[in-house]
Amino acid sequence: MRAVMVMYDSLNKHYLSNYGNSRIKTPNFDRLGKRTITFENFFAGSLPCMPARRELHTGRLNFLHRGWTPFEPFDESMPEILSQNGVYSHLITDHCHYWEDGGANYHNRFTSNELIRGQEGDAWIGKVEGFTGQKYGKRQDLANREAMSTEEEHTHARCFERGKEFILNNLKSDNWYLQLEYFDPHEPYFVPERFKRMYTDSINDVDWPAYAKLDRNQEGKEEELKQQQINYAALISMCDEYLGRILDIFDEHDLWKDTMLIVNTDHGYMLGEKDLVGKNYMPVYDEIANTPFFIHIPNVGEPGTRRKAIAQTPDLAPTILKYFGLEKGCHMLGKDISPIVENDQKVHDAILYGYHGMHVNITDGNYNYMRCAQTEDNGPLFQYTLMPVHIRKPMHREELKQAKLFDGFNFCDNVPVLQIPVDERYDKKAYYRYSDHKKYGSLLFDRNTDPLQNNPLSNPEVEEGLVKQMLILMKQNEAPTEQYQRLGLKTDN
Repeated sequence: MRAVMVMYDSLNKHYLSNYGNSRIKTPNFDRLGKRTITFENFFAGSLPCMPARRELHTGRLNFLHRGWTPFEPFDESMPEILSQNGVYSHLITDHCHYWEDGGANYHNRFTSNELIRGQEGDAWIGKVEGFTGQKYGKRQDLANREAMSTEEEHTHARCFERGKEFILNNLKSDNWYLQLEYFDPHEPYFVPERFKRMYTDSINDVDWPAYAKLDRNQEGKEEELKQQQINYAALISMCDEYLGRILDIFDEHDLWKDTMLIVNTDHGYMLGEKDLVGKNYMPVYDEIANTPFFIHIPNVGEPGTRRKAIAQTPDLAPTILKYFGLEKGCHMLGKDISPIVENDQKVHDAILYGYHGMHVNITDGNYNYMRCAQTEDNGPLFQYTLMPVHIRKPMHREELKQAKLFDGFNFCDNVPVLQIPVDERYDKKAYYRYSDHKKYGSLLFDRNTDPLQNNPLSNPEVEEGLVKQMLILMKQNEAPTEQYQRLGLKTDN
């Protein structure tokens, strides 16, 4: 038995032809859909990048206790459990956050790993000229691009080649798991020109959008957004072409008969919807939370069909472990989704998802309910960790001076952790001013009658039912006491 996961970053499912887009050229995603099961209601759990990867390992939500985080010493790891039980796990990725402070130990949980350098502001190419003291960022990105002047040198192409090599070198071996993980189509939309020409004759480099609400009245903003959308589409078409090459390998060697294939993403992205660009600062609309998902389990389910039951990222660890005949970790709350794959059998009544310190969101597949903080300062709010770092730097001394030891969680086997009153919300100034609580508030949407989430509902009965389910799930996930207080939820805890 073998398994391959092809994972993307920031892939909005509405840009794929499988999910109804007639403009973006993604023939290989169509081809994928004919060989796999396509999920309509697959959701992110914890957002954004590294929180999603923590739950991919641990099979449980991250965002109720922690924001961006490395792998914790007490965490269970799906690829490590595989290795410990004789299943070789290998990671190939150009996702640069893996070798920054906030994600620097995840790749070590695999039996082996290959890190492909050069994406985004990865501190890779050394160039002194023009240095002003800022690490990462656009200057570094431009330096990296100088080392990738051909398509073969592009990080995406290099990732694929290493993935192809691993699969072909191990065709005669059994019991292995490959996680081939691309940073694309995350911004910046660095993509070879031939893919841009699929959409325009006016080639441009407007490929690094700012995370901000779009002011369509500001001169030039509409055109800028259009160019960004073109380059995002071009990068998705590059993802599509290289996905096709993976499918070629599956076809040529008939891997469909004995190899699981998962194609997924960590979360989506907004590029003008509701006049919003990016992620991290707005409510977690479905463009961000409801993600594309495809899975092939040999001899399970009918290829080319679709499923409506809800599932999410923490379910992947138990599903992969079950496929290899292994029990899930004792603290994993995710569910094996093979019953959904087989006949759309429900495994969840509802699921939670969100960012640390922002709305706590729930869906039962029919409704989304987004519960905002009920306190003016969005507090109290703590992070719980033994790895006190932010994305690219350690927590500073003033944060750590406020830390206390806390030993109240079963999921970390009651190992004492630091309880730190640190606020790592992604856009403190723009999103969580009290005026924006009034602006957004708690939101309820009917996903059947209002799939674009343009018309918030006022339905106290539905809201009350979802709050009850939210309380059950928060308790199952050992949500800390202050989360209930912050959200204005009554609990018996």
